[in-house]
Amino acid sequence: MRNPTLRRNPWLRALTHARPIAAGIIGLALALAGLGVRAQEPVAGAGAFPAVPTLVFPPFPLTGTEARSDDAKEFRTTALRDLKNSGAFRLLTGPGGAPAPKPGHVAAPDLMLRFVSHSVARGKLLVEGECINLATGAVVLKKSFLGQTAVVDRMAHRLVDFLVGRVTGTPGVADSTIVFTRATAPGIQEIFGADRDGRNQRQLTSFGSLTTHPAISGDGRLAFVTYKGGPPQIWGQLKPKGPFQLIYPKGSPAGLELSDLAWSPDGQRLAFVQATRKGLADIQVLDLASGQVARLTEGHTSRGPSWSPDGSSLAFLSDRDGTSQVFIMAGDGSHARLLTSDPSPKACAAWNAKGDRIAYSARADGATGLYILGPDGKDRQRAASVPEAVASLCWAPDGRSLLLGLGAGADARLRIADLDGKIQDFAWGLDGSQFPQWVQNPAPVAELGAADHALPYPVPALLGAAPLP
Repeated sequence: MRNPTLRRNPWLRALTHARPIAAGIIGLALALAGLGVRAQEPVAGAGAFPAVPTLVFPPFPLTGTEARSDDAKEFRTTALRDLKNSGAFRLLTGPGGAPAPKPGHVAAPDLMLRFVSHSVARGKLLVEGECINLATGAVVLKKSFLGQTAVVDRMAHRLVDFLVGRVTGTPGVADSTIVFTRATAPGIQEIFGADRDGRNQRQLTSFGSLTTHPAISGDGRLAFVTYKGGPPQIWGQLKPKGPFQLIYPKGSPAGLELSDLAWSPDGQRLAFVQATRKGLADIQVLDLASGQVARLTEGHTSRGPSWSPDGSSLAFLSDRDGTSQVFIMAGDGSHARLLTSDPSPKACAAWNAKGDRIAYSARADGATGLYILGPDGKDRQRAASVPEAVASLCWAPDGRSLLLGLGAGADARLRIADLDGKIQDFAWGLDGSQFPQWVQNPAPVAELGAADHALPYPVPALLGAAPLP
């Protein structure tokens, strides 16, 4: 006799009868030395789904040794966290993984994500996954991943990013890195990096001084302001995986405050803010090849430069009209034009990766509003609001959310604001964190060679930096 519960719930029947996915071409998998993706085109399209489709994620069929089971559990735990962070799905994770639905209100999922895992070599894990459209039975996505068991988390990140991209049209950002300044002792700050989910935290500088305002170039080079020698200086990498070295000023330091670093999209110029002896601040641009510095603003307090994706323009803040407002100017400082004019002072601004939206913060009535508008100053929208002052902000690589640096000193922390108004803490235990930058990780290399580079962690150029002189 058939189970009546299964008759009433087609998705439960699908889970019960789902067969494990075959391991695939094991010989080919064994040939890969690092984290790789075996390309498999989807069998069928995703079709039309609700704005936030429901996804069921049944537990792994755990088999084999205990270590193998632990790897599979780690993969699933990370994937669940990434799926939740993406905001692209409403999750039903199956037994033990989701709140029980109310009686008579059992949700019928739109999609089912399922996996089978295999330990195929010493220290390696092969994971295959597929996502099924439960209404049609079509395979929305099918991917295979092989990597060191130590990077199971990154394999899960990439699988979720593929799925988010397949369903929404824009890949997710689980496999990305957030770089920020963090206090390590009174009067000392260093640059740190962490995965999007707040894990894999690692210290990127060790100057033992005030080191702040990190900026990441498109090829993974890090630049920052440090007081390690006394007066502020800009240090960084002139080539990927290169050593940290003095970038500016090359002569005797003037002792004037430096801040707000921003790499140009082509990585050949570095915009920054330098204080003046009159108590103002100017935006300057350093050409790394020639060492020449051009002053783009003068006579006012201007700060927060943010490059347009094509490198032709800069969004910035200036008080040239009285209250701090958002402006745009050409890359040589010419043709400055005003984008905002309301009386609320603006604290920071950032251009998105597509170049069609600029985000900024405005403080009024004891709260900070987060707004987005077009480069022409039109179509302004309020995205979210936070009670704290916003010291800095940047866009997520996919343009779906904003990363905020709130507060100052020991109370500073990072929060993520979705464009629909949802606010969440980036990670626990990161008090004293400021000035975040958010970058997509480079794609893993399928064959990393005999040395295997230990772990293909995000932003490898940062981790490959030579010891400081």
